[in-house]
Order: sequence, then C-alpha cells, then structure tokens
Amino acid sequence: MSKSNGKDRTGRNPLELPLLVLPGVHPCHECGDCCHYIALEIDDPTCFTDHDNIHWYLTHRGVSVYMDFESDWFVEFKTVCDSLNEQNTCSEYEDRPKMCSDFSWDECERTSGERAWKYRFETPEEYRTWHRERRPRSFERYVKSREKMQRKRQRAKAQGETSVSDSAQAGSAQVSGASPS
Repeated sequence: MSKSNGKDRTGRNPLELPLLVLPGVHPCHECGDCCHYIALEIDDPTCFTDHDNIHWYLTHRGVSVYMDFESDWFVEFKTVCDSLNEQNTCSEYEDRPKMCSDFSWDECERTSGERAWKYRFETPEEYRTWHRERRPRSFERYVKSREKMQRKRQRAKAQGETSVSDSAQAGSAQVSGASPS
C-alpha cells in the first residue's frame, strides 16, 4: 500500500472493499445507521394539502419530517435495508445502488457531529406547534380549512352519506403567505 495516498497497488482504497467486519478504527465500525432509514424530499408546505399530508405522515409509526439547514423538507421512514448484515455492513456491496456509493461517511451526522436538520417533527403535535409559532398566518388558514372539512364531514354523516371527498373541497385551499423559517 502506498503511504502517500492510502491506496493499495490496484489504486483502490482498502476500506472500500466489501468487508464483512470493518476495522475498529473506521468511523462506520458497528454503526449502519445510514442503512436504517430512507428520506425523500417533499415540497415546502404552502397549502392545506401539504400541511395535512405532513400531519398524515406523522400519524404513522417510524415516520418523521424535517427541514434541513438549506430549508429543504424531507419525510423520513425508519426502515432497515435488506442488504444490511449482522455486522452492520452491506452484504450487496459490489452491487449496491448509486445512492449508497455516493454517500460519504465523512458527511454523516454521526461522524461529523452535526445534525442534518434544522427542525424535526416526530408527531403531529410537534409539527402543529412549530407551524403555529413559525408560520402563524399559514397556521390560521390551515385551521380554518380543517374546520371547514370537519363540518362537511359532520353534515355528510348526519345526512347518511358514506363517502365524502375531502380533497375536492379542502385540498385546494391555500394556506401560504409566511416565508420559511
């Protein structure tokens, strides 16, 4: 191995091999945290449907929503990758998805010591509190739209209707107006 660049004579970094057990000094040793969730970017919530979708996401176990430091929004699902083995390394390393190979352990929040989010919500109540405090006008419009939807449901129930489309009446109600925090 060349001491100047840390690579072996084939030009590969030896810590990038499909090792079953990482050396104890490697930052990923016995971790695998990055293989225990997926996060997908979502739109900055600006209308009733966006806010109500976040409420819905957060009613599910193992789901959270966060805003990162660039004000991008994500929904995160706690779910373990099927390729993660007992040693918390990848059993499909050579055939792993590009997203996995693009991920750098030195940018991981565990090794960098910095959290990946500015605001994080685990429950609908946490999100409602943030929404009320950080975007009060938007929150007020959301509450009014939600109340309107609930009144419509109650009228339908009183009239004996079995199916009501809430999205048609409340989904387009805009609750934008406050800038992201």
